[in-house]
Amino acid sequence: MVECVANVSEGRNPAVIQTLQACIESIPGICFLHADIGYDAHRTVFTFAGQGKGVAAAVLALAQGCLQHIDMRQHKGIHPRMGALDVCPIIPLSEKAHDEALHATQEIALGFTHLGLGGWYYAQSAIQPAYALLPNVRKGQYEGVAARKDQFDFGRYNPRFGAVALGVRPLLVAFNVNIDGADLPLVKEVASVIRATHPEGMPGVRAIGWSTPAFACHQVSCNLVDLTACSPKSVFDRIQKEVERRGAKVRGAELIGLAPRSSFSEFDTIPLAVSYLGLNAVVPFDPNKRILESALSHCRFTI
Repeated sequence: MVECVANVSEGRNPAVIQTLQACIESIPGICFLHADIGYDAHRTVFTFAGQGKGVAAAVLALAQGCLQHIDMRQHKGIHPRMGALDVCPIIPLSEKAHDEALHATQEIALGFTHLGLGGWYYAQSAIQPAYALLPNVRKGQYEGVAARKDQFDFGRYNPRFGAVALGVRPLLVAFNVNIDGADLPLVKEVASVIRATHPEGMPGVRAIGWSTPAFACHQVSCNLVDLTACSPKSVFDRIQKEVERRGAKVRGAELIGLAPRSSFSEFDTIPLAVSYLGLNAVVPFDPNKRILESALSHCRFTI
């Protein structure tokens, strides 16, 4: 099986989000796992899994829904974005599934081209070496896509849709730490210090600082892209240390989407991880739905 963690530039209209989820669920053989809705980010992360051909069909159904219901010319949010279906990673859930993920990615790119949509390959599928890193793909955001449209790896530019980053990548954890009693510049400073690119940063960590009025706090928003080099606990502990040094406090954390059980291996049990990291601080956290292996074991495939 392969997993898709599709990032869509809509987080404020429940009817549209439900319609987009229905596009995914309409495809036979798809295991729909989770929808993570961010109002301030104006972004929803849809996680689903299945055989490669089914996942490819679900992505293309989702892309058509995005094209119909999202107009990037009107879009504003705190999260960097360049397209209606902004990022589309295809993740092999076993070593044997890597070729299947590659084939699914190629099928999706061909489908985008037929739909008159386009973008770039990234991560392990990157054609342009710099685009192995997602921030390089999304540089300039939506507003800069028109000037780069002749450089697309596949498809063509549609101003309503923008561009998509598509590629095979390993599992990562998207993990936000909530900060109280700090102004936004302080939070951005902490995000800068922990990034892998900083001289004193943490390997495998990408981070930005932003304000989340819906949660009445700021957040250091992290992608843990190398789970052998960093973990939610190590990142949480480092952020807590940096924040407290600056006179502010951490108020738990937020997991975006799902995480593999192995990412919490420093804890004896998942409930201990939930308690230590404060994963219920801003939204309810159900391990049966948010730990990847548990969610897959409970999933009912559409037929």
